[in-house]
Amino acid sequence: MMTSGTAASAVREPAPAEGLRARRRRQTRAELHAATVRLAREHGLEHVTVEMISKEAGVSPRTFFNYFRTKETALFAWPGGLTEAEAEQFVSAPGRGPDAVLRDLGDVFATHVDEMPPGAGAFEDVLAVVEKVPSALGAFLAECDALERDLAGAIARRTGDAPDGQTVALLAGIAMTAVRSGLMRWARDEQHPDGPAASVRDSFTALRGLLAPAHTPPATTEREA
Repeated sequence: MMTSGTAASAVREPAPAEGLRARRRRQTRAELHAATVRLAREHGLEHVTVEMISKEAGVSPRTFFNYFRTKETALFAWPGGLTEAEAEQFVSAPGRGPDAVLRDLGDVFATHVDEMPPGAGAFEDVLAVVEKVPSALGAFLAECDALERDLAGAIARRTGDAPDGQTVALLAGIAMTAVRSGLMRWARDEQHPDGPAASVRDSFTALRGLLAPAHTPPATTEREA
C-alpha cells in the first residue's frame, strides 16, 4: 500500500535522465515548431500547410501528426494533457485541499513545459503571428479549453468533488491561468534565467500564496479597561 510520503514523491520526483530516443523526439518536435513559426511569419499561417511544414523540417506529414494534431498546435507547441500515468499519480497523491492540488499541478505542468521547444524569442515570434491571425488565437484557446476540461476530471477524481462543480471548475481554471501567466512573464520579460518551467513553478507558488488563509491574531479573552 502506498504511503503518503511515497505518493507525494511520485508526483514531485525528478524525471530520470533523458535517453537518446527522447532527445531525438524533443529535437524533432522543436524543429517542427520552428518550421511552423518561420513559415507562418513568411507566408501567413492561413497559407501554410502541414505538407509545407513537414518539408521545411525534413520529415513526412505522417511524422508531423505523430507530434501535433494541427498546424495551430505546432505553432504554439502547447504541452498536451496529463498522460495516463501522470493522471494516476496526481489522483493518488495525498491532500485534497486547494494548496496540495495546485502544488502538484504546478509540478506536472512545469514538467510538461520542459518538453516545449526552448527560446523566449521564438515565443515572441508566435505572439507576432497571432496578432495577425486571430483564428490562431481562437484555436489555441480551444486547445486550452479542452485541456482544462481534462484537468477538471482529474481534479474531481482526486478531491471527490463533482466534476461539474464550482470548486473543480475554479481549480482547473486558475491552474490554466497560472500556466499562461508563467509563460507570458518568461517570454515577455525574460526575468527568469532558469527557463519557462521555473517561471511556471513560480507562478503556481505565487497563486498558492494568494489562496493561503490570512494570518489572524489570537482572540483576547479580556478587554482592557
